[in-house]
Amino acid sequence: MRLLPAALLAALSLTGCANAGTSSLIAAGASAASAPFYLEGATATPAVRVINGFTGQVEAVIAAPPGAGSFPWVGRTTWYPCGAAPDDRTFLLCGTHQYWELRLGDDGKPQPMTGPADIPVAARNTGNGDPEFAVSADRRLAAVATATGIMVLSLVTGATRSWVIPSADGYATGLSWAGDRYLAFQFWPQPRDRDAGGVRVLDTRPAATAALAASRLIISNERKLADGISGVFNPVITPDGSKVVAAAWTSFNVAELGEFSARTGRLLAVLIPAASMPGHGSPCQVLWTDLSGSHLIAYCGTPGVVNGTRFTPVHLHVPDTSGTDFAGVLW
Repeated sequence: MRLLPAALLAALSLTGCANAGTSSLIAAGASAASAPFYLEGATATPAVRVINGFTGQVEAVIAAPPGAGSFPWVGRTTWYPCGAAPDDRTFLLCGTHQYWELRLGDDGKPQPMTGPADIPVAARNTGNGDPEFAVSADRRLAAVATATGIMVLSLVTGATRSWVIPSADGYATGLSWAGDRYLAFQFWPQPRDRDAGGVRVLDTRPAATAALAASRLIISNERKLADGISGVFNPVITPDGSKVVAAAWTSFNVAELGEFSARTGRLLAVLIPAASMPGHGSPCQVLWTDLSGSHLIAYCGTPGVVNGTRFTPVHLHVPDTSGTDFAGVLW
């Protein structure tokens, strides 16, 4: 996963509300009480803010537990949101070498944290910055891209399994779960093996092995794609594993949000039409999807709600990351 400095990171769950008392289908004009929440790291102190995505209201400020946050250099904290589960209420917060589990009530107020638990050493040394975890819907597994491939961590027992991607082949980013078995990721290959690049899906049930050999290429960034698409980025697989929603380049610095078949890679629908991404690029990606994958909150030039394939602009309070993704900003 491409990471911003931890001071800018926010964590928001990728697959929406499933709790009783919250709406599992967020429609345009939904009340603020049904809004998803996100966590935003502070820039000057080791604290995390809970923010309502519809109103922008700060619901709570969570200070780092003793020893969790430190300042290796000016303006940098190691206490930050690092993962979220698909219920829009369960988050992981990371310190230097440990993580905690935080659950929010239906009103966004934090409940007492559980933990700490140790972050596996391999997950600490990603080579791309601090670790970011994709948490399964049942909150039992977390996946993280490491410097040597992909690791799956049991949040119950602490056991780990790893799929190796040799550095000579490339690296993985943007992990997301379909259920507790299939893991979608974006693979960035070295120049000698460019045909392997794009969106891939890994079956995590069999024994760990070479990640590329065990995964299936869904959307290639090197082969000619339909409808003028030159490549995709920021992929998210829907919880049922049937579709991949990804940003798609249509021309220089212009992208749209598309829905693709997870079986064939074929473009099924354009969810948000092409928008310019000026400067360093504005984020273009799914921020939230319910457990069916049919109802999305997304951003691509304009934030809004997608019901099926119909997009309705909705004002959202989201961080301005000035990057091509919200890397680490997970609804």
